[in-house]
Amino acid sequence: MQVTIMANQYMGRRGYAGAVLQLPAGKAEIADALICAHVPSEEEIILKWYEDWPQFLDNVLDVCGEKTLEEVNLLAYKLSQMDEYQLDTYEGAIKLRQEEGNLIDIKELINICYNLNSFVFHPDILNDKMLGELCLMGELLDVIQDASDEVIDMLDEEKVGRELRKSDKGVFTAKGYLFLVSETWTEIYDGVHLPEQPDIHEGVISLRLNSLNRNPEQDTGTWLDLPAGEAEIEQTLERLRVPSLESCIIAEARSIVPLFHYQIASDMDINELNILAKRIQAFPDKETLIKYKAALEFEQSNDLELALNVASNLNCYELDSSIISLECYAEQIFQKAGIDTDDPAFTYFDFRSYGERHMQKNGFAMTPYGVISRNGQTFVWESARTESEMVIQ
Repeated sequence: MQVTIMANQYMGRRGYAGAVLQLPAGKAEIADALICAHVPSEEEIILKWYEDWPQFLDNVLDVCGEKTLEEVNLLAYKLSQMDEYQLDTYEGAIKLRQEEGNLIDIKELINICYNLNSFVFHPDILNDKMLGELCLMGELLDVIQDASDEVIDMLDEEKVGRELRKSDKGVFTAKGYLFLVSETWTEIYDGVHLPEQPDIHEGVISLRLNSLNRNPEQDTGTWLDLPAGEAEIEQTLERLRVPSLESCIIAEARSIVPLFHYQIASDMDINELNILAKRIQAFPDKETLIKYKAALEFEQSNDLELALNVASNLNCYELDSSIISLECYAEQIFQKAGIDTDDPAFTYFDFRSYGERHMQKNGFAMTPYGVISRNGQTFVWESARTESEMVIQ
């Protein structure tokens, strides 16, 4: 599930597209998306373009009124925990509440997630006739429980289904039939205090590890948050029942550095990743972390040794976080030269391509965090192999 985060102050600016955030997300992922969207404060957020959500929520999310990023994230988290039957129940519950005339806002959408047990859902029952057939097979209506088989055979299934639906105050969806079975309704979310936060691993680097000899059907592995000390590593090895980290394989990676989600390979050296996590954790402030993320985007490499050395050589990079797009970069070039870019002559001008060519010519690179380049300072390359081998010993 995705949502696009945009800053109100940059809406309509050339090339500005905000930042796409995969949900559910942890605090670090949300913070990164806000930076990439150049949002000055959470009050300035505009949420748009909900993609890859369950289809029945497409219109609901658009018309459910104001909602915060935290609310949308919690809703995505609850949906991610549902199986197919629960999702179908949730779809029916929303439709039922709509037909009852209830206002479906984000508060209601979240509370329904916590009250699915109050509904009964019958899959594949799509109309009154099918409901009537189910009713007659199970003799669900009080009026026919004492009727003979001959009388039941004479009943019209569609009329029986219609009466049962009216009695239940039920509703049909594209997946089946649903009705409210319990009047008990627990309002978990009061509209102010969120009942829980998504359970997302948020180490500097978090690894889901599996044993090399695991049974894929029984073993889902265990998470190790880096940086980790000897005690945490030993506990992880005990849970996996392996003698060392060399007997493990990386099945999944999460990090406060988004690039690592995709760049950490299954066979990477876990001890070196632990060293990298320690270096990142030692950054003095969030601005240094942002600069590191931008530098990795600039280098465009998944080499672990390079990632380690970039963390120690951030003085070799210059980052201008005020540039929000290639188009805005090109626009600034013209404006500094005293040229009015609002002139009709620029109506069909390709600002993006011009900005990209100008950047490449000057050795700059556009990243989600701004424009970055290398300066004249010497990049001091150090090998982490020796340090990694000492950790192993």
